[in-house]
Formats: sequence, structure tokens, C-alpha cells
Amino acid sequence: MRWLLAMGMFVVALSCLAQETPVADDRPLLRWIVMPYPPLHISEGPMAGKGIADTYLDLVIAAMPQYRHVREEMTPARAWQLIRAGENICHPAALYTPERAKYTLFSDSPALFPSLAFMVRLDDYQALFAPQMTIAAADMLARTNMRLGLVADRSYYVFLDNLLSAGDVYQRATVLSSLHGPLSLYRMLQSGRIDYIIEYPWINRYMVDTIQSPEEHELVALSIKELPQFAKGAMACPKTPWGETVVAAVNRWVAEQKNTETNRQRMAVWLDRNTLPRYMKAYEEMIAPVTRP
Repeated sequence: MRWLLAMGMFVVALSCLAQETPVADDRPLLRWIVMPYPPLHISEGPMAGKGIADTYLDLVIAAMPQYRHVREEMTPARAWQLIRAGENICHPAALYTPERAKYTLFSDSPALFPSLAFMVRLDDYQALFAPQMTIAAADMLARTNMRLGLVADRSYYVFLDNLLSAGDVYQRATVLSSLHGPLSLYRMLQSGRIDYIIEYPWINRYMVDTIQSPEEHELVALSIKELPQFAKGAMACPKTPWGETVVAAVNRWVAEQKNTETNRQRMAVWLDRNTLPRYMKAYEEMIAPVTRP
């Protein structure tokens, strides 16, 4: 009887131990690049985890349960270095460039990005540019009396990259390689330490409307004459067999999403009222016609 009791207790102990021991997850690992760049990625505050790319990434992860997903925060320079090296890591909100295409596979586009603009303080806009709202890039970059802020190793579209790499633009600019470079430059512009940045206007809406921080200066977005109004955003993986498999899975998700009004609205909520009507029309022309119930 004692033997049976001892065996019973031994079986119960083994059962409890098995329940407490975690089951190994043998799904292939998929590492996602996360950059603290609101409103694409929001890493702190009341909107943490609710950025544009955060939302897309949540949906893609849910649609791809065959992978074990991990998010890793890093600088843009580090991210592209890892993709170039062929590591099993993907970028959830990338812009196509011919240089990147040499070592990167880009998914179909689920969204449009409003084009970059020259962001200046309101007082400088009124004194130097008003009433124009558009300026040629070369004319702006030639203003040696205005201090430019840039993020190191960031692509500002091929056209602007070429202009920035020519002459002494980088030598004259304030260049930050910080993980929080875009936000740091935004705050430097507000405080008067630099005079303009090349940025997406939605960062201004995020800073003002979401964080509601005290404003020393109102910012104005000067459209860049040579750039299209919108560019396609995509998810990017290394140009390897592993990357091909991931991009194919992402494309299946994009195909299901791109005709929906819900998907179009994911970006629209961050746009100002002047940009919104142009975006809604461009989405149907560049991504897909929206199917309405």
C-alpha cells in the first residue's frame, strides 16, 4: 500500500513538473526592426505601441503564426547593416531605393507615405519664404546661412541623397546618429539650435497633438518641388531564400488588406486636413481601389 502511495505521489510530482516546464518553441525566428520614430513607432507615453508601423506589424504578426516574432530596437544604420549582411531580420516600414534593392527584397505596398518636406519655424517661414509653400531642393540646400539637421545613414530619397552627398552640405549640417535622432532634431529646430530639417510632416502632428508639449515655435512644412506627393511604403527583408519566404507571406496579407477602407484609414488618421483628400485619392491610384460594402 505504501508502495502504491509513493508511486502515486511520484506520478503527481512528474505531472506538475511537466506543467511548469515551458514547451520549446521550434518555429523559425523572425526578428523585426523597431525604431523609436513616432508616429511610425511609438515607444513611450500614452500612445506607446500604437504607431503606424506598430499597428501594421501587430497585424502581420497575427497573420504569420508560423514564425516566432521578436522585436528589436535599433538605429536605421544598424538595421540596414544587418539586412545587407543577410541576417534573418526584416524592416516593417521601408522605402525602396536602387541601392537597397541590391541586397533587399521589398514586399508589396500596404500604405503610402506622404513625401518628406523642409520643416522650418513659423517666424522663418514668414520672413524668408511666405507666401510660397513649395521650394526647389537645391535652392534650399544652397542657403548657407540656415543650419540643417540630418540623421546619419538615413535615406532621404535618392534625389535628395544625391544632393546631400554633393558639395559641403554634410560638413555644414548637424548630423545625429542617435537612436532618437528624428525627435532630437525636431526639438533642436524648435529651440533654434538648427534652422530646418528634412522630415515627414506627420511628426509635427504627433508632437503637438499627441504629446501636447509646450511649443516654442510653430513649424511649417515646405513641400519639396522635385518629389512626388506620396511614396509607397513596404516591408523589407534580406535578399535570401529565407527573405523570399517571409516576403511571400507578407504579400499574402497585403493582398487581403489593400482593398479595404480600414487599411486606408490606418495612415489617414495621422494626416492634416490639407493632405488628407490628396492621400485618399492617391491611395486608390497607387495602392488599390477601395472596396466599399
